[in-house]
Amino acid sequence: MTATILTARGPNIERRGLAAWLVSLSPRGKALVIAVEVVILLVVWELVVGVFRWINPVFFPPPSAIAQGFSEIVANGSLATNAAYSVQAWVTGFAIAVVIGIPVGLVMGSSLPADRIMGPIAWTIYATPTVAYQPLSKAWFGFGMGPVIFLVAISALFPILLNISAGMRTTSPSILRAGKVYGATRMDLYRKVFLPSTVPFLFAGLRQAVVLATIGMVVAEMTGSPTGMGALIIRATNTYQTDQAFAAIAVVVVWSVGMTQVVTLIERWVAPWTRRGRR
Repeated sequence: MTATILTARGPNIERRGLAAWLVSLSPRGKALVIAVEVVILLVVWELVVGVFRWINPVFFPPPSAIAQGFSEIVANGSLATNAAYSVQAWVTGFAIAVVIGIPVGLVMGSSLPADRIMGPIAWTIYATPTVAYQPLSKAWFGFGMGPVIFLVAISALFPILLNISAGMRTTSPSILRAGKVYGATRMDLYRKVFLPSTVPFLFAGLRQAVVLATIGMVVAEMTGSPTGMGALIIRATNTYQTDQAFAAIAVVVVWSVGMTQVVTLIERWVAPWTRRGRR
């Protein structure tokens, strides 16, 4: 039974090596391996900090203390309040980035003059650290959710835009020539050639955008918002309730990883051929 879970094709570990065996695992097998790794990490962490106390638990709490801190922020209602605020800001900012990033990326990728004009600006803004925009966002949008939405949007926009633009430019010229030979209009080329070839780049950009948007959200809430997961982390840290701070960080990480997996599931549904090509 265990062998059935761990492998889809019965790999020979000695002959092919550990890396090949890991690649050939079934989805359930990969999930089992990850679960074992997490359990081992938590056990070692608990022993080092919670049992032997080789590290001061005030500054680096063990998993048992973090679990207790999580139950405390759930019981006092601070998790629900701050998480709801963060989710609203994140979803709004991410939606703005998608609505702007996809069409602008398509224009940049399909038009050389547009790319020459907008490309340097996009790369310059993308290269600027998100935290540098935080003081300006307060001046532009005041205190509250406005700066958080802005930093989420600016963090997520450029990975989407630039990846789509790159995907458009890497479309095979031979396929485009073949389409024109068979009488395809420019709109047909967009629908049947450009867009399908750009889909993998789009979802790669969305996965990057999920992570960067979460970072932008936490940065904004830590320095300029009275509510949100970032604000909860700062308050807990300032009062030396590091177990609650780590619990809040864990919630943010779970959100980021979970949304990345949502994007991957949508990709499998919308464009299953992109997953088959990676096997």
